[in-house]
Amino acid sequence: MGLMIGAVETPVCVSIVLCNECIEDKRTNNKSLIGLFNAIHVQAVPAVHPRMVVMATLTNASTLLNLSLIIRSPSGADVCELSAPFPASHPLATYDIVFEFNGVLIEAPGTYNVDLLCNGSYLGGRRFDVVAGNADHSDEG
Repeated sequence: MGLMIGAVETPVCVSIVLCNECIEDKRTNNKSLIGLFNAIHVQAVPAVHPRMVVMATLTNASTLLNLSLIIRSPSGADVCELSAPFPASHPLATYDIVFEFNGVLIEAPGTYNVDLLCNGSYLGGRRFDVVAGNADHSDEG
């Protein structure tokens, strides 16, 4: 495979993880994710989830990326969005990018989507469920 001068490759989203807390070691930049979850249990809706951390891992990026992370409700409506530029410097590097949402409004039970975009193009996503009422809380966030 030859070097393509001037070509810009599309970043690749390796993973998206949802959790309650991300602790970053300032010395090593290693991240510890606390309270990983696939579902949020609430007594009733509407409800406010106090804090949600989303870590996206990207590779194949070597330019300034204009990233957006959007949480969408079961109806498809945008619940919240964070956008930020991210300076990537080497296509073989792996970048862990942390997004923190505070006070996420949960208006309905169902399946929510988390979508990661770069310059408006979809890179990857994942889902989480919101369950209202009394239920099994084994994977609660």
